[in-house]
Amino acid sequence: MPVFQIGFLLAILAAGAIGGVLPLRRRVDAGPLLSRGNALAAGIFLGAGWLHMLPEAAEGWRSLTGDAEWAFGLAAVGFLLMLASEHVLLPESAHALVHAPSSERFRTLDRPERSGRAAYAVLIALSVHSLLAGLALGSEDELPDALVLFVAILAHKSIAGFALGVSLARSPVSTGSSFGLLAVFAGATPLGILLGSALGHGLDGDLRLGFEATFLALAAGTFVYVALLDILRDELLEPGSRLSLFGLVIVGAALMGLLALWV
Repeated sequence: MPVFQIGFLLAILAAGAIGGVLPLRRRVDAGPLLSRGNALAAGIFLGAGWLHMLPEAAEGWRSLTGDAEWAFGLAAVGFLLMLASEHVLLPESAHALVHAPSSERFRTLDRPERSGRAAYAVLIALSVHSLLAGLALGSEDELPDALVLFVAILAHKSIAGFALGVSLARSPVSTGSSFGLLAVFAGATPLGILLGSALGHGLDGDLRLGFEATFLALAAGTFVYVALLDILRDELLEPGSRLSLFGLVIVGAALMGLLALWV
């Protein structure tokens, strides 16, 4: 595993853990700031998915088969996988929490849930994306390409961890178990990085290229999903702040566009 991937792994692990610990410790007094961070992360995800990951996956499939359509099909699969896990299979109580605007999440911390199922459902939904993103990042062995994915993942990991922490804080799950579940979530992306790196380095030639192109395309679909349906659909419901949030989306996408041009 390249040294830079080890650094990325540790940073992402810390971001997920810190984001989840805050609501468990009740240190949650930055609602507007979190909402703006969400908007910036959405732009970063859109830019990384559309301007970097999907074109790279399409180029890989074109080299393998002469046809880039596989990349777009797999991106659609990734999008639909996230849609099913977060909007179709998620219980109503968990769905309402995960997809509430950021400021609304702060006002719900002291309302207990009647069961812990919602927390487990949130864990599964958030970990699916984290694992796929980690696989895509682990398959990149060149620093410039990996940097784009790292920035995008890091921008969202702490916010996703916060959503899980809120769900755990409201559930009857014990404190010890809550920290254990949070550790599972925080470790999902690093696990994906390790698996992606191991599988990528264990393959050669067309098999390696196919592996990279497949997980880049799948992750691109999940990135676009997270930006559009996991963040913006809900954050833009906030009264009086839509224009500033939209501006942050543009900034995030533009930053990823500049980074994609650079790499």
